Formats: sequence, structure tokens, C-alpha cells
Amino acid sequence: QALRMYERCIELSPSSKNPSQNRLLALNYLHNVSPERVFEAHRSWAERFCHEAGPPYTDWLTTPTADRRIRIGYISPDFFLHSVSFFCHALFQYHSRDQFEIFLYSNASREDEKTELFKSMVPPTHWKKVTGRPAVEVAKLIREDRIDILVELAGHTANNRLDVAALKPAPVQFTYIGYNNTTGLGAIDYRITDAIVDPPSQNQPFSEELIRLPGCFLCYTPPARIPEVGQLPAISNGFITFGSFSCLAKVSDPCVALWAAVLREVPTSRLLVKNKGFYSPEVQAAFVNKFKAHGISESRFKLMCLAPTAFDHLAVYNEVDIALDTFPYSNTTTSCETLLMGVPVVCMAGNTHGSRVGVTLLHAIQMQQLVAETQEDYVRIAVGLAGNIPALAECRKMLRQTLLASPLCDGPGFVRNKYE
Repeated sequence: QALRMYERCIELSPSSKNPSQNRLLALNYLHNVSPERVFEAHRSWAERFCHEAGPPYTDWLTTPTADRRIRIGYISPDFFLHSVSFFCHALFQYHSRDQFEIFLYSNASREDEKTELFKSMVPPTHWKKVTGRPAVEVAKLIREDRIDILVELAGHTANNRLDVAALKPAPVQFTYIGYNNTTGLGAIDYRITDAIVDPPSQNQPFSEELIRLPGCFLCYTPPARIPEVGQLPAISNGFITFGSFSCLAKVSDPCVALWAAVLREVPTSRLLVKNKGFYSPEVQAAFVNKFKAHGISESRFKLMCLAPTAFDHLAVYNEVDIALDTFPYSNTTTSCETLLMGVPVVCMAGNTHGSRVGVTLLHAIQMQQLVAETQEDYVRIAVGLAGNIPALAECRKMLRQTLLASPLCDGPGFVRNKYE
């Protein structure tokens, strides 16, 4: 329905930026759309967009010499307490100051303590607020800063500056972290990934050349203040609580059917789902009705809306025994938070980048036994976890430390050995 509405908006206002990019983002959530069709939509958008944006730069002011540090610019709307901030944090904190000089171009619509932290990681002259400034002006600024490599961190998500990247203000440009698909832009040369989330044998098309890092392509920096991991809830409850804190758009119809199969196999279990949309009784009813169609009664659900703070949000994981990942669009930050709070997450391996992020995260912490290759595997893994309370309780005790000691949370090692 959202896709049809975006397409109608485009018909009414073909030059409007937001409906076109929102349509591209929405395509990632649909289970019945081929990767080729999604790529073609991105490529077609880029052709129109670049025509409107104007000609890109073809010469730059950079002068690489042996005694000059490489200048890396990062441009993002998400330099605040946002999912992307947990994965770009290490890049800023641990970069080699002998080899690299970094500039941050912020298009953030709001600022908070995370913004101030990022500001403190660069010289005052290297923090540039570009919110609301025209693309031509921002591109000129980046070019005059003599940036060697520009990394855009948003893709087609909200408040991105692909309009700036399209003008090619730096001789080498990357896309990274913020979007699970191609930008479609020829002006962006490379996309950072890995061989698990994007296997060489996988045929998903991208306009960028893929740069596969060894191991996992992400590095997670947890929040500074986090709750203690509580006792396994099933011990006091007497039943298993499955959970998901995902965006509801990721809970596809096949995902609902699969979660319903898990609930049928563990008949005393409950499902806790937390999402901001559950402020609305209508959204709650629509969600539950999808499961009723699979024979799951309303009494087995606990639906929660937003918690007051990030700390409170994490504390809700102390009500969950086992997390169920979504598909075909899997979770990233949500899965990392889940593991941080001692909750194992069962995920499904698909055939696109967006459906394999959970796979690379679990491989990074040596928990690949939680990865399902088929729907039958998914149910088997979830039911197996639910059927062994002592093992599940032991997993809960060690999972946070397993995550924190893994390469996924090794900021200095990630930057030194993989990224730089």
C-alpha cells in the first residue's frame, strides 16, 4: 500500500525527492520483489536524479604526497543517537591520526550528547554542519576541503545527502553502513561489505564495486550506559517469551507465518513485540489479526510501544528469552542490542545483503548455530532453544561478554586491521 502511494506521489510530482527515495527504501521490505527489479528501480532513479543534479566534478584540489595525511570525509544525517552512530563511532575514535585526517559533514536534524561526542573527536574546523545547505554549496565545501575519500553513511534513508555525492566532490567515494542496498549512483565508486553478507557467488546487483572486508563489515560500539542482564525470564514465568523489537515493516507475511509456526510448536510460549506503532490500538489489532489467521490467539501477545529512554528500552530485553529476527529484511542494531542484553537471536539466511546481515553478525561472535538456512531450520533452532532452559540460562549469562570480546566490538582492531 505504501509503495502504491509513493508511486502516486511520483506521478503527481515527478521532481519531488522524498517519494522517489521512499519508494526505493520500501522496496527492500517486500518479500516478493526480485533483487534485479530493486536494482533496476535504483538505477532508473539515479539516471533521472543525476540529470537534475547537474554535472559532477571531474577534477579535484587534492595533491597526494608521501608526507601528507589522507583526508577522509564522512557525510551523514545521523550524527546523533541513531542506529548508524553505533557503527561509525569506532571509525572516528580509533582512526590513525598519523595517516588520516577526518572531516565530519553533519546533515542532522537534531543534536544530542552523541553529536557532542563526535564533535570532540575532530578539530573544530573539521566539523561542518551542512543541514539545509544546497547540494552545490556543500559539494564545493568538500572539494575545497581537499577531501581524498568521501564516505556517505545514509544511502536512501531519511535526510541523506546523495544529492551532494552525485556531484562527486571527492575523487574517491564510498557508501557504507546506513543502507542495505545500492545507491544506484555512478558517482559512488565503492560499497563496503564482507563475504558473508555479500558472498561472491551471490548475484545481487550493485552499481558500486564491492569492497569485502575480512570477517564482519561492521563494528558495534554499545551505549555507554546499559542495564544489567537479568535472570532468564522463563525461570520465574514458567513459560518462554519470544521477542522482537523490529520495525513493523520488516515483519513480512512470510515472517508472520514462520513466527506463528514457532508459537504453535511451543504452545505455552508468548510473543513480546515492541514498536512505536503500538501507540495505536488499530495498529495493535492489525498486527494480532495477522497471527489469528494462523491460529494464534490474542492472549499470547504482549505489545509494547516506545520506552522513555534508551536505557529503559534495553531493560525491556530482560523480559525476553529468545529473539526472532525478521526476514527478508533482517535487523542490525536491534540484533546487536539483543545480544548485548544476553538474548540469543534466531535469524534466517537469505540471498540478498538485507537478508544476511544477521548471518554475518552471528558469525562474528561465533554463534552461527543460530543461523537458519531454511524455514524448517528456523523453527527447529527456536524450538530447540526453548526446550532447554538450563542451556538457555547459561547462554544468557555469557552472551554479553561473548559479544564484547568478539571482533564485532573490537573498535581499535577493526579500524587498524580491516578498515584502514
